[in-house]
Amino acid sequence: MDTFCVDNCPFYFLPNVFSPNQDGTNDAFQAFPWKFVDSVDVRIHSRWGEMVFQTGDPDVGWDGTHMATGEAVADGVYTCVVTAFTRRLEGIVPERFVQEVHVVSGTGTTTD
Repeated sequence: MDTFCVDNCPFYFLPNVFSPNQDGTNDAFQAFPWKFVDSVDVRIHSRWGEMVFQTGDPDVGWDGTHMATGEAVADGVYTCVVTAFTRRLEGIVPERFVQEVHVVSGTGTTTD
């Protein structure tokens, strides 16, 4: 007896660098076109652990501003923690990943 298994192939990918300098290129930290993702929990933290951005909407990107102050964050490395809730044959499955994101605005201000 042959067996054939079919499942969705969820796709949710975030870049690891962006430049929020309002030049029209890579100005937002935004997921690439995604599929089979119901929702997400995206949290971005500074190198000191302070949360600077959070969203539950896979279509919402980060413009490089601090969620509490509205001011631009300093250039540097931030930690992005994501839980993507993907649609699988067995139902909604959470997939968690952690990555670095580099903010390069060209303003000369850094997190160092």
